[in-house]
Amino acid sequence: MTIEQFLDNRISRRLKAEERALTRLEKREARAEKLVGTILRDGEEVSYIWPQGGKYQEGRHFELIAFLIRNNYA
Repeated sequence: MTIEQFLDNRISRRLKAEERALTRLEKREARAEKLVGTILRDGEEVSYIWPQGGKYQEGRHFELIAFLIRNNYA
């Protein structure tokens, strides 16, 4: 095996690993999306979550999704 083949194989393995990681993250985001709800308060939509075994929390939609993923709720 030449050095070029070695480097090509290494790059292809890295790209495949990144693709798998991105796919897993997209699946987790889709599961977290289902846990976020919206309510109307004073004419504005407010996003909230109330995860199983967790506390009620309000915030911006993307922050709540990040919270759910970070804390392994999704």
